[in-house]
Amino acid sequence: MLFAPALVRADHVLVITTNIYPPYVHEDVDHSFLPALFFEIGKIMGISFDIRIQPWKRGEQSVSDLEAWGTFPYTRNNERKITYSFSDPLYFSDSRFFAYRNPSKTPHVQPPETYEELTDLRRWSIGGIQGYYYEPLFAETGIEADYALSEKQNFERLQLGRIDLFPAATTVGWYLVRELFPPEIAANFYTLDPPLSARGALHLMTSKDYPDNDILLAKFNAALAEIRQNGIYTQLVDKFGLVMHY
Repeated sequence: MLFAPALVRADHVLVITTNIYPPYVHEDVDHSFLPALFFEIGKIMGISFDIRIQPWKRGEQSVSDLEAWGTFPYTRNNERKITYSFSDPLYFSDSRFFAYRNPSKTPHVQPPETYEELTDLRRWSIGGIQGYYYEPLFAETGIEADYALSEKQNFERLQLGRIDLFPAATTVGWYLVRELFPPEIAANFYTLDPPLSARGALHLMTSKDYPDNDILLAKFNAALAEIRQNGIYTQLVDKFGLVMHY
């Protein structure tokens, strides 16, 4: 495939949005796994990425308004596919419901460790974040979730007993539990089986209306594939101490 010459200029800059999402994107953005991955991809593409931290919904709006080429990491669903394009998977992640076992409460008033159908969980107060992939899923199954602004807020509400369950990417969830709470509190968190999402793919999500989007996305995917093949991807995973599927 031939790519437009303008897209290989060294001074070509593409704006990308994301949010703080440890362990993949830390407050120290320049020393985080996903921004480092994009830096390596940009070198192969011959462009630079201007990564900007925005709330999730604001980042999506920036892409829709063509203020940014894309945002990450996002799952693909039927609603999003109407408006957005998606890169090849950046990585894969399981998502599970997290719960907190309050030592002062008897087990029968706390969520079980297993469930069969999502509808089995309707009796529990479930937290969430607006705009996440599970929002339409909850609506379809009659779950009236109590939404907050961030993973951090939801885990704090979980520990305080203001919600009973909160779905989160497994790696992200356990990272935040260890960061937010002392060991004696962290030990009371647990997850439910089965996963809400097993080996879900996370992508760069771009606007179909962005100039040369298809060309840019093809170059991005080719660069991502090269990084997987030449060992740089594995080096980054090891550098940032991650355990992940890719």
